[in-house]
Amino acid sequence: MDSFAELGAALTERISELRKLALLRIEDGGKELFQQDLAGLEVSVRALETQVATLKSCIQGELAAVPKVEALIDASKVQSDRLNAIAANLPARLPRPVVTSVQGASLASCRAGGQHDPTQQGPTGTAPTAADEGARRRKDVPRWYVTEREFEATSAYLRGRLQPDKVNAALDELASHALNNQKLMAAMKAGGSKLAPADRKRATELLHNATAKDVIKGHYWFLDSDLREGSLVKPDKSGKAMLTLLRHLGRLQEVRCNIDGASTYIYVLVERTV
Repeated sequence: MDSFAELGAALTERISELRKLALLRIEDGGKELFQQDLAGLEVSVRALETQVATLKSCIQGELAAVPKVEALIDASKVQSDRLNAIAANLPARLPRPVVTSVQGASLASCRAGGQHDPTQQGPTGTAPTAADEGARRRKDVPRWYVTEREFEATSAYLRGRLQPDKVNAALDELASHALNNQKLMAAMKAGGSKLAPADRKRATELLHNATAKDVIKGHYWFLDSDLREGSLVKPDKSGKAMLTLLRHLGRLQEVRCNIDGASTYIYVLVERTV
């Protein structure tokens, strides 16, 4: 009886397992649907693998570029330190290029007493044109500042107690004298109705005497008497020393001329040609 009961229990268990397996059976018509789902799943997995591979390649490229970026950062820091050092040691004024458009006689012609030839050709071998005259009138007053290297290269007896900043400030003041003369004469040429009597008299004197000198035509200039109006360069010993230094550095040309029978100096501001 025990053996028969055990056989019956085993048979019952086997039947239960077969029933469960029967529930998992797939009909022939449903197999195709599952195969399509599996194929789609496989395509998605392969696409994901491709994206992962691309991401890995990108990460490798970025990792390879890290040393270059670090080197660039270090170079940028070095450059920044250099620029900061340069900025901290820049003088108050820097030279700037000025376009030269002046054609005419040399400064030596005044000393030699030579006359300017109106048909004289310019540096390019062509006679001055109306466009050249217009450019001459429109040019800015020269401000060819002195560099620290130029200043240190001069003799100690010429420098004296002067400093580059003071020399360049003096150049600014002298340029303002020249600009004032130019504005005064321009106002007189326009009629002079807005000028004070004293200014009208001076403008007339400049137009009929100083500007008649071929040597200064087309240049910015000032007279020895203009130094009385300045604060940095005066007609005294220190002012003369400043003018001597500027002539030595090629920033001024000193021309001795007669105006209304009186001997005086005209200082012409030299333009930078490079």
